[in-house]
Amino acid sequence: MSNEGFFQLGLMDVEGRPINESGVRVGFVRVTENKVIASAANLAFPPARRFALPAFPQEKNLVCEVTPPRFRQRRSGIFTLTDGETIVRNLTLFRRPDKFSAGFTAWDQLPSLFLPLKTVLGKSSAVKVKGGKLLGKFTEAIYDGVSDPKEVFAKAALLNLYTKLTDLKEPTGGQEPWFSLVREIVEIGRERFIAVVDPRMGEIVRAVKDNLGKFKHYKNTPAQPHFKNIPSVLQPQKSKMFSIKSTEDHGNVQLTLAPGKDASGNDLLVLDADIDEDGKLLAHLADLFQHKFNGGTHPFDIHEYLALDSPNRPLGYDLV
Repeated sequence: MSNEGFFQLGLMDVEGRPINESGVRVGFVRVTENKVIASAANLAFPPARRFALPAFPQEKNLVCEVTPPRFRQRRSGIFTLTDGETIVRNLTLFRRPDKFSAGFTAWDQLPSLFLPLKTVLGKSSAVKVKGGKLLGKFTEAIYDGVSDPKEVFAKAALLNLYTKLTDLKEPTGGQEPWFSLVREIVEIGRERFIAVVDPRMGEIVRAVKDNLGKFKHYKNTPAQPHFKNIPSVLQPQKSKMFSIKSTEDHGNVQLTLAPGKDASGNDLLVLDADIDEDGKLLAHLADLFQHKFNGGTHPFDIHEYLALDSPNRPLGYDLV
């Protein structure tokens, strides 16, 4: 090849570590025609791989497409080589949820960062899995003992949301984590948790809704579609529900609140908290892999986003 350049490819996981993966297919595609101009199959990583490719003017506007067995497919950005040039790309890949399982940190081994969650769960006497069984007090042996897939996903989602709502501070004061307003967890599912919260949370969310020009990192969003998520035993008042959604580029959280009552008829405020699968998180993840979500957000995908966003932060579980 008389006019050629080189593309050097490394593959990394979200923690920034080289991926150990075999059976990887790598293709180079001419974007204007979506035509594969070169490919190689059954490659093992590491080490990084070096590919000789036609350079400009023979070829331009190329992308590298990586298809691993256990990780999400990923495309590089568009590139054009000049004669003799080497372009180096270390691409970050998200794990495929169906190829990994959750390795949870044991209750007694959770770091101090999780003390607020442990405190709330200690006060939550009747935690239920959405569409599943009643766990009761979700602490210690019960916390460590979940194995049913529905319970595993719900536990992972709870940890994801705890991480997000701890790192994200309520905006009116700017110092208090949203999770600090949670009093009791009622139900957990693969995308959300339902909780009883401090009435102050309603006041804060109302203040944000009424002053969106001041709180530019939040937006108004319909609340009533979330009515079906709240257990009827909490007697949620659909007509009085209200909701906001954060607008940060790296995954937005929706906080939906509903006035309700407990079994004794006392007033309470119910929170439906979730990372919305239809928000900017999808656009962010689409930059990292081509395949979109199937059947709603998977908690392991959220894990990958959180680990990428804060690589040194403990999340309460790893994907193994």
